[in-house]
Amino acid sequence: MRMGASGEYASQDIADVCGVSRATFFEWARSFREGGFDALLEREKPGPKGMGFRGVPEAVVKELRAGVESGRWATAEAARIWLRREHGIKRPYVTVWSWLKKLGGVLRVPRPRHPGNDPGAADRFKRELGAKLEALALPQGSRVRVWVMDEARFGLHTEMRRVWISKGVRPEVRRQTRYEWDYLYGALEVVEGRAEFLHLPTVNLDCNRLFLEHLRSSDPQAHHVVIADQAGFHLREGDGRLPEGVHIVPLPPYSPELNPCEQLWDVLKDTEGFANGLFESIENLRKALLPGLQRFWDDAQAVLSLIGRPWLQSQANATAKT
Repeated sequence: MRMGASGEYASQDIADVCGVSRATFFEWARSFREGGFDALLEREKPGPKGMGFRGVPEAVVKELRAGVESGRWATAEAARIWLRREHGIKRPYVTVWSWLKKLGGVLRVPRPRHPGNDPGAADRFKRELGAKLEALALPQGSRVRVWVMDEARFGLHTEMRRVWISKGVRPEVRRQTRYEWDYLYGALEVVEGRAEFLHLPTVNLDCNRLFLEHLRSSDPQAHHVVIADQAGFHLREGDGRLPEGVHIVPLPPYSPELNPCEQLWDVLKDTEGFANGLFESIENLRKALLPGLQRFWDDAQAVLSLIGRPWLQSQANATAKT
């Protein structure tokens, strides 16, 4: 009010200092003119109270909040239709969109989950991994490396990825569809941040054995514990075809969220020169992936950032009860 009375400042300048709109400042000035400081300090704030859900019962707001927390609506339009159909509340799209934002909502692509996924089994695996490692009864004093392993298919069809571009311009990418495939086997070491990869033409038990032999050759004197899913082309613990010194700990069925390698493949697809690229041959495709792979060979921290699961590292480092 003192700034306004001085005549030295524009209304917008005063509003900016106070962090409000010009309309709010004018409302303050009107209250001051009509009733002095008492009226200015005691008046109610304009507009709806609380979260700004004018005319919406509190029970409906709670339902709306629960829908946001559970991911019920794919769009604000879906929430608007629900409000109209279930509660007779008609509001513009922009209003409903702002309500979802005020309730803490953000648009995110959901992570797919197989119908056979058992959250309880995943939680038990997190708690019991240390016991599973101890049950392998490895000789005391052995050097042990604990790996998470997976494989991914890459083909000569173009991997379409998002690009940065000027606003208002729609990007275009030359795209080919060729059904010729290559398979990249990968393993990340969860304690020291090592990484091993191997290109193979297909997935089967023989290729799985070849990759496990490759893994063992990286440190022949160590025992290698490999955490992997239960795919039919993965060798199991006790199989005579397992290389010496390699041990398998299976993940619960349909639980890819427990395997950090699942994130690795998306990172590689974003590699400069590979994303949105055209390749004449599998050999060219492998060369395009090489810079992305080199990053994980050279930088242990990059591997550990993908591991990023405290339960996994703490269980792998658990001291055996002796």
